[in-house]
Amino acid sequence: VRMVFPEVRSTSVRVVWQPPAFPNGIILGYQISYRLDSRNPLRWTTVEVGSNARQFTVTGLSSEQTYRFQLTARTAVGWGEPQDALVVTTERRERPVPPRKLSVPQDEVESRRLHLYWFAGSSGSCPLRYFTLQFMELPSGPWKTHTADIPHNVTSWTIDRLKPFTSYKFRMFSTNDVGDSVLSKETETVTTLQDVPNEPPVILSVKPFTTTSVLVQWKRPSEDSSNGVLTGYRVYYRELPANTSTLTEAEIQTTKNNTTSALIMTKSTFKMVSGASLTEFELTQLKKFKRYQIVMTSYNIIGESPPSDPIEVSVGEAAPSVAPQSIKVSAVSPSSLEVTWDTPPLETQNGLIQGYKIHYWERENQNQSEKVKVIFVPDTRVHLTNLSSYTPYLVTLTAFNTAGDGPPSDPRGARTLQSAPSQPNYLSFSEVTGGSVNVSWGTPLTPNGQVEGYRVIYHPTAPVQGVSKVVTVDVKGSWQRWLKVRDLVRGSIYTFSVQALTVSYGPPIQANITAQPVKGTPGAPMDMSITKTSSALTIHWSEGEVGSAPVMGYVIEARPSDEGVWDSFIRLLPPSSRSVSVPLERLRSGISYEFRVIAVNRHGYGQPSTPSVALAALSERPFYEEWWFLLVMALVGLILILVLVFALLLHGHSTKYKTCGTGKHTTTGEESVTLDNGGFTALELNSRTLNTKNSFLKKNGTRSPPRPSPGGLHYSDDDICNNYNGAVLTESTTLTEKPTEVSESELTDSDYEDEQPKHSFVNHYMSDPTYYNSWKRQPKGLKGMAAPFGYEECATADTEPYYQTVVTQHSTGGAYTPTGQPAHTHVNPNTNPPGSRTPVTGFSSFV
Repeated sequence: VRMVFPEVRSTSVRVVWQPPAFPNGIILGYQISYRLDSRNPLRWTTVEVGSNARQFTVTGLSSEQTYRFQLTARTAVGWGEPQDALVVTTERRERPVPPRKLSVPQDEVESRRLHLYWFAGSSGSCPLRYFTLQFMELPSGPWKTHTADIPHNVTSWTIDRLKPFTSYKFRMFSTNDVGDSVLSKETETVTTLQDVPNEPPVILSVKPFTTTSVLVQWKRPSEDSSNGVLTGYRVYYRELPANTSTLTEAEIQTTKNNTTSALIMTKSTFKMVSGASLTEFELTQLKKFKRYQIVMTSYNIIGESPPSDPIEVSVGEAAPSVAPQSIKVSAVSPSSLEVTWDTPPLETQNGLIQGYKIHYWERENQNQSEKVKVIFVPDTRVHLTNLSSYTPYLVTLTAFNTAGDGPPSDPRGARTLQSAPSQPNYLSFSEVTGGSVNVSWGTPLTPNGQVEGYRVIYHPTAPVQGVSKVVTVDVKGSWQRWLKVRDLVRGSIYTFSVQALTVSYGPPIQANITAQPVKGTPGAPMDMSITKTSSALTIHWSEGEVGSAPVMGYVIEARPSDEGVWDSFIRLLPPSSRSVSVPLERLRSGISYEFRVIAVNRHGYGQPSTPSVALAALSERPFYEEWWFLLVMALVGLILILVLVFALLLHGHSTKYKTCGTGKHTTTGEESVTLDNGGFTALELNSRTLNTKNSFLKKNGTRSPPRPSPGGLHYSDDDICNNYNGAVLTESTTLTEKPTEVSESELTDSDYEDEQPKHSFVNHYMSDPTYYNSWKRQPKGLKGMAAPFGYEECATADTEPYYQTVVTQHSTGGAYTPTGQPAHTHVNPNTNPPGSRTPVTGFSSFV
């Protein structure tokens, strides 16, 4: 009986208990006794309760006192042993402190038990009731409870039921009426000692190996039974007397029971087999034509295991020591294999070989499919029949003689040939509507080869509109095991059959289906409509009849105008959906589409909605994305480029003619000079900036320039060509340049330069006579000529360059002398030569 006090007050306690673990009869009642722990041990207050009672509340106690309680159970024989416990009448109770300093002395560790010591922790104003011990088996075992009721007044415990040569860790916790303490710290790793092995090896066979030896084969004992590090085995053997056959059955059984001690103690010889991993041993130097009894034990450093069951063997005749040679296995048909071999070498036959045993089995299923076929000499060939098609098999051979079977050969394998498969293991239908159905099937139960595909055949059970059409569909490959059929007639019953294909078609599986929604499916969705934008179509609908199960979702089907067959477009929208948007990119351009909606529940597809109106999959693109807009823009751009080029050409030509032409000139109120060249047109010069535009010049010509009539032509700045090569302008009058382009004197009509700045080095030398008089500044056309200066007169395309000498000085007069004519020197500056005219005052003269 275990007592606990779950409820304690200052003046009362409630005691709870469980029935005895060993009542030894019928419990008739319980007796509860209590007293102050410090008072007379003979003064007890006793209360008796019935046999069904499991708790009792004691009142009228003193506060902050320790009471001792005893609980005793009674049977018809009398009262049992009392259960004793202490309790403190206080309301300040706490959980206890766990035990501490757990230790296991190494000298108290045995192979199957050890001793654990600890110090109890504080009880927390509530007496301890018991300790709980837990252990963990290393390296990775879980924590388990070893003992749950260690008395509260002990500080050591013997831990038994342990495994030999096993590492453990231990921990504890304390329990009082409030509850359990936290877990204590774990102990250090403790390893139990080794013990003798529990089990011997299991002898599998003892076969004559030669005429004076036998081969012993065994199975190792389990790791758990080794109880330490297994060192090896001992093979005990003894010669049996020749007259053992005269013993009675009872005497033989008695001999077997006493064999162990007889063999091990006195009447046997043993051989040591060092190495726990060995599983066979050749026992040699035996006598011919004698019988031997053999047993085995395993051992470690502690001792030996119990002996194995004895095995008897006759020595003198030996089985073949080598397996048959040159084994070949080949497939003959889907259900047979051919095996050929050669006999073992003569020196290994150990007598006359009587025959061979052929063991064969399916590679993946040896235990359930292994078979044996015996062939007698002289045959060295056999056909294995009644095999499974396209199945890999393994084959081993052993030769045998009168002494027994020889060793088996290494397995040789081959696969039988392919054959027609079995029928698919199931045929089912889903997504059934009035015009379509999804047919699914399974793989063949026995493929009998590599499945290359399937054949689906369907036809109506009765003619439809007088026609009975049979449709055959070949599905290539083994991965696809479904087919969507869309050409059914609503309400008709169809028969479907499916066959698998390997080297040929197997038997079909058949089933019928009616082309209409099954019972319990939803009704047709209502209010089908479509709205179209520039980029998408939006399909709208409302819920129809639910059917016998909740709607699981909706399916959108589409029918292109060029096909006429409904196909799944969007599969299984959420059941709350009432619209869906379809990007126009998913539709083929120029094709009109119809749409319809189908509700789906666990029974299948329901009635489809009324098809929508046909809509073309053309997007309303803005005008700037149309092809014709891009073409118009390209043409407009080309026209603008041509107009701009033409305008630039016209502007260039007009500027050249203005520079070098003979048009009118404009005079200003500034000073001007007129030169009389004696029959040539007078040249007038004002202070305006010379136009630096290139003129239309022709360097190479054959015609002489036309000679103008005297006085018939007036020259100005705008009329003078810029090709005054070497002319020195020393006028005191300030010349102001126009913001026009400046060119060199000998540029042609195609050579242009950028505009020179007003204050450049060119303008700087314009007023320097030495610059223009330099030989380096002479025009190319004047090299080698007598005249030091010349200019190229503007002419038409047919005229030659015509050079004139022009000199300007600060004087009161000057003369223009054509090239090749002597210049006149006047001693008297006040007299003019004949035909000349006095220049206007304030102007420079051209000489």
